[in-house]
Amino acid sequence: MSMKRKMVLPLALALGALGLMFMAQMASATHPRPKGATPLRVSTVPAFKQCTAPNRTHGLPLAFGSCNPPVQTSNFLTVGSPDANGANANSVGFIRLDVLVGVPGPPDDSDVLIKSSISDVRCTPAGGAAVCGTANAADGPDYSGEVQGTAIIRITDHYNGPGLNEPATVQDEPFPVNASCVATASTGVGGTCSANTSANAAVPGAVKDGQRAVVELQQLQVNDGGADGQVATLDNTLFETQGIFIP
Repeated sequence: MSMKRKMVLPLALALGALGLMFMAQMASATHPRPKGATPLRVSTVPAFKQCTAPNRTHGLPLAFGSCNPPVQTSNFLTVGSPDANGANANSVGFIRLDVLVGVPGPPDDSDVLIKSSISDVRCTPAGGAAVCGTANAADGPDYSGEVQGTAIIRITDHYNGPGLNEPATVQDEPFPVNASCVATASTGVGGTCSANTSANAAVPGAVKDGQRAVVELQQLQVNDGGADGQVATLDNTLFETQGIFIP
């Protein structure tokens, strides 16, 4: 064998080994992530329909088209507001997410704690009698049905592929969490809707130990339970959404 051929063979083997190493590195590539990102707490506010046919103009400097009157997106629920329905403004809503980090290995105890509350929830005339029974001194009766909080989530983690050990970004998907509402004894405050649960309680196995999950959240929203107060039926409408209130 010539000296030239003797040199080419080791070079080819070395290049092949480098190629295999590169492929292995690509297969186990990670993804950027922060040191931490918890808790997340957002306030919720009544949702209104988008203005698509303006008949007014907003004042400067935000001089964009506006629609008068504003229309809530929910057909079934509202909150007290003196200028809108004569009831006092007593509603406060929030959703809070807290990451709970477990130690890798059994038991798998990483999770995301979910807490939410919306006070002074009242029925509109379209609400059903079965979930709108406790009257108030002004505006609609207390609501005692269900609501459903949801967000479109985008997960990037290390729990993908045949061995469940590859990093990847999951397709966007909704993550719904149900909450129940109860009437109050006061005739000046509507019902209270609340949830105290976790991601793994809502979807068992959704959060895994040691998977370095970056979870992107689109706007958090809360749907009503429709006329029957049940989120499982199809007449539900958007009640509240992530936002702020400026007095």
